[in-house]
Amino acid sequence: MIDLHIHILPGIDDGAQSWDDAVEMAEMAAESGVDTVAATVHSNLPGKPDPREAALYLKQLKEFRQILEEEKIPLTVLPGMEIFAGEEFLKRLQKGQLLSLNQTRYVLMEFPMDVPAAEIYRVLFETTEAGYLPVLAHPERYFCVQKVPAHVYEWYQMGIVIQINKGSILGRFGKKVQRTADSLLRHKIVTVAASDAHSPYIRTPDMVELKEVLRENYGESVRQRLLTENPRRILRGEKTLRTNPVPYDYS
Repeated sequence: MIDLHIHILPGIDDGAQSWDDAVEMAEMAAESGVDTVAATVHSNLPGKPDPREAALYLKQLKEFRQILEEEKIPLTVLPGMEIFAGEEFLKRLQKGQLLSLNQTRYVLMEFPMDVPAAEIYRVLFETTEAGYLPVLAHPERYFCVQKVPAHVYEWYQMGIVIQINKGSILGRFGKKVQRTADSLLRHKIVTVAASDAHSPYIRTPDMVELKEVLRENYGESVRQRLLTENPRRILRGEKTLRTNPVPYDYS
């Protein structure tokens, strides 16, 4: 399995708080069957623009890789950021101040939970026009999607990569989020599932339960596509596997 969205580097955001946390998260991920992660960190946060973000991130990534090698933990860690889709993020991305997923055109993007749907449409369009491939982080948690999940159907039809969270599927963010995640899965408009892990204690990188729930409720082919095949294709910069989505009927 590949975890495309995990906050495992310490001292950068609200994820791992120490190297011990990071190592424990790496061990937990590997033991659950994950062999590769994109070490995504929150970046471009409002009020915190920092042109050194990428340089600081790459320094931490290099050190973490060395630690994993010394500890003999069988986990490949690739670069990437969860970029807040705020002011001038595209310019910062083009300047190399923000990082795509493993130096591909795929960009993991997040919005405020209360973002209007119209703002997501606008930013996704601008991002694709700039030559990038948006990976929309956890849309099931956005209030506008919980109200009208058909928005995600339209984004999927635009070619947007839809990434949902382990915790959403398992009900860790409440019933409304869980129902929305289930709806997106049943309408076949999810491209990738990831842990969005922040800690070895809460919101962990253990993927065993997620793997089992996806297989039991949606089928082995879905589990394989969401946890292995599409994440691998994204990290290689390749086209993702897409299914024929099921439209929403509000008649």
